[in-house]
Amino acid sequence: MKTLWTNGSIFTMQSEDSMVEAVLIEKGKIIQIGSKEELLPHADKIISLEGAAMYPGFVDSHIHLIGHGEKLSYLDLSSFTSIEKIMAEVCKKVTPGQWYITEGWNDNQLIDGRFISKNDLDVIQESPIVLKRICRHVLVANSRAMEIAGITEDTPSPIGGRIGKDEDGRLNGLFFDEAQQLITSHIPPVTSEYLAKVIRLSIKDLHKKGFTGVHTEDMAYYGPYEIPLKAYREVVEDQFKVHLLRHHLVFEQMQEEMSNEFLEFGAMKIFVDGSLGGRTALLSEDYSDKSGTSGVAVHTEEKLGQLVQMARVHNECIAVHVIGDKATELILDKIEKYPAPKGKKDRLIHVNVLRADLIERMHKLPIVLDIQPIFVPSDFPWVKERLGEERMEWAYAWKSLLRAGFECSGGSDSPVESADPFVAIDAAVNNRWNPSQSISIFQALSLYTTGSAKAIGKEFQRGKIAQGFDADFTILNEPLNVDNIQQVFVSKTVVNGKIVYERKI
Repeated sequence: MKTLWTNGSIFTMQSEDSMVEAVLIEKGKIIQIGSKEELLPHADKIISLEGAAMYPGFVDSHIHLIGHGEKLSYLDLSSFTSIEKIMAEVCKKVTPGQWYITEGWNDNQLIDGRFISKNDLDVIQESPIVLKRICRHVLVANSRAMEIAGITEDTPSPIGGRIGKDEDGRLNGLFFDEAQQLITSHIPPVTSEYLAKVIRLSIKDLHKKGFTGVHTEDMAYYGPYEIPLKAYREVVEDQFKVHLLRHHLVFEQMQEEMSNEFLEFGAMKIFVDGSLGGRTALLSEDYSDKSGTSGVAVHTEEKLGQLVQMARVHNECIAVHVIGDKATELILDKIEKYPAPKGKKDRLIHVNVLRADLIERMHKLPIVLDIQPIFVPSDFPWVKERLGEERMEWAYAWKSLLRAGFECSGGSDSPVESADPFVAIDAAVNNRWNPSQSISIFQALSLYTTGSAKAIGKEFQRGKIAQGFDADFTILNEPLNVDNIQQVFVSKTVVNGKIVYERKI
């Protein structure tokens, strides 16, 4: 059956002013676009947009899909402004003798002006408690959790991580980057049934936000990769498109896993550094607000080279978490030495802090930059003190990167940040913290449409309303403009030609 969508503003995203009157679809594909008069005779069914605005389906290019679902179902610490309040709420949730894990605390908004420590958590002594920082690169554990994990003051920090200690050399309960595994490896594993429930919850919420798909990386945090993959295979059918990056720890194990149109496997995911909030993002010079600290390298240079080579052996690209400029420098060294497979592009995720010489090197490589505009309202103004004025020219420089000709995709990094695309688009377009880096509506929308498609080599199949492309649409009550971003709402979400969400008026 051929279905005609018409009677609204249809933005193809093929160019900034490209619009059509009607879209004809069949079997999940766009078979023709053009005028209503031209296409009407070919339609078996007509769906009126009733004046609404249709865009290619929004895709979040960097989200933790399971983490987003968990955030919807547990205590989210991101809104709390004091340690006292956090602990009061945590105490209400804890079951005696059982592990309690939640996340979202942000020291930059706590009136206490410091990280949470084990001394705060030790009001609970019987149950092991783990609270992850909003960036997910730092966690704090109570004494009971450290006791179960066998952590003592003599336990050495692992490569790529750090065990926190106070000024007297005593454990303070903080674990940075790779050191977190010393604690998390002792948390009882979850089941596929639990993960399936969480994934359903996550997808349902993302449909409401207008998303038709995501790029996520969940294969190395919930026991053997078969556990989350079983949940994904059970839940993901024909109403959402999930592109799974493969963590380097399970990359080779997953080589025999078969993709399909709705659940596909992509690049090797590698972490090179941590976060600016936890001062573990790797900088070429010390943090301006903490002399002697320049961040954490998750891998040795030798190990980083081995991982990139492993990806190339399997003819695959890499998707790399890099926030600090030194982290980007390290991975560029390896990409230049071991180039991406022909026809594929590596992905640099975040790239918050760059340098002019790095920009020059990046220009010569087939890469996509996966940026998160929503980081700006979260990280400013404190990030200016952390980096210093001299580093700000190429920090969070979304407009400069686009102007320089880089292909960019857009993600939320939820549950670290909000998954609401309109909050992110508003942060990109109306950048009050860094106005010179504000981008246009078209550029912001491109991050979630054509940009996300380019990041996975699907630019001739997804991200535009064009003949032969997937019939995935995000339909808003009215066209987006600079002034209405936070007021518009999703009327319908369409995946594979089917309405998977419709707002009830």
